[in-house]
Amino acid sequence: MNARPSVAARRRTRWSGIVVGAALVGAVVAAAPAQAATSSSTAATVRTLPFSGSGSADGTGTGGHGTVRANRAVAAACNDGRALSAPQWFAVGKKATGSLVATVTGSGAGTAVIDHWSGAVLACTGGTVARASRPVDVVAYFSAPTGGARFDVTIAGPSATAPSNDRLENAHPISALPFTTTADTSAADADGPALKDYEHCELSNWSPTQGNTVWYSYRATATGPAPAISVSPATGWADADTHGSWAQQAGILEVLADGGTRLVTNDDPWDCDTPVTLQQGTTYLIGLYYGWDADQDSVPVSGGPVKLSVTAR
Repeated sequence: MNARPSVAARRRTRWSGIVVGAALVGAVVAAAPAQAATSSSTAATVRTLPFSGSGSADGTGTGGHGTVRANRAVAAACNDGRALSAPQWFAVGKKATGSLVATVTGSGAGTAVIDHWSGAVLACTGGTVARASRPVDVVAYFSAPTGGARFDVTIAGPSATAPSNDRLENAHPISALPFTTTADTSAADADGPALKDYEHCELSNWSPTQGNTVWYSYRATATGPAPAISVSPATGWADADTHGSWAQQAGILEVLADGGTRLVTNDDPWDCDTPVTLQQGTTYLIGLYYGWDADQDSVPVSGGPVKLSVTAR
């Protein structure tokens, strides 16, 4: 399973992308200084999809502030002509290919996709933009000035279909080791019990949460250490998120005689590093999940193509 960074390292990662924005809450975009509006750094670069960004009513966030012309075009097309408040702009270039959808969560927030070269507004909130590799810009904004609010914007491909092993009862069997596969967890739900002893082994999170679970079953052929499990984003999609690749993890459940499950842990609950012991002939479930801290983090994107490798020790 992936090693977890220290609390200090996580805080550095979480805040490394924050951009200092407008100084006035709810300032009218058209009134921004000319040098800011024409700056070459008008949008944050998006290199992989899915991608997540954020913004606040005071103008701070993880994107840029766009240009006066671009903000006015979006205001006319998507906001009934009213000036955008606290916009955050993101540039999606040729490296992040394929059709995309830009959505936003947050009271009074909206988003739009704009052709990078012509400035034409291609879609407002929730619309799918068909593209191969042509550059587009995405903006998320408040439709009117508001105090103390924030939004989260997601830039991703069109809605995916949940994998067939999304549900615990439909776990894919692992017939032999070594075993390697790839699964797209972007549309998977969060069913199933906890896949980690969060009380003892997740102390850097205040409110640990797991989502986008997919399941595999494995029948142990001998009593001994559990196979080595490696799980990681298959295309680097999580590198653009505030959590990074370490948030993709896995855990093991034992299937009980009554059909229930229990988390497999070591006798010492504080020993979170030694491989757990499996019993010959017993069936286990290996669950892949994306983890975050619900108290501190916002993760509008929490799944994607994931590579799983299971090998005997």
